[in-house]
Amino acid sequence: MNTDLMSRTGLVPEQAIPQSSPVDALETTVERVLVAVRPSNLADPLAGAQHAEESLRDALRRTDVGSDHALAQAVACAEAACEHLRYCELQEARLLLVAARGQLARSHAGRS
Repeated sequence: MNTDLMSRTGLVPEQAIPQSSPVDALETTVERVLVAVRPSNLADPLAGAQHAEESLRDALRRTDVGSDHALAQAVACAEAACEHLRYCELQEARLLLVAARGQLARSHAGRS
């Protein structure tokens, strides 16, 4: 945990980033998981993949797709990535997370 950030702001890093919607939270989580599951960042791949899967599933539970087709595709990609993370298949998970990120960008463009 970044204790410097916590001591300066009184918040843990996840609380320091304002979340305006569950979709934004999903996008932030996808970005964080992409960084977290880089092979160079994983001292313990099993624990890292498990933590990444948990945080991604938590963000997915809070996301309502509604009628947004691009968001539905992003959620489907992120859910598939969770399955790959469960079995520590990091390359496959990263590929699906990149696809989810692209669909989230399309979703944002459609809402603007």
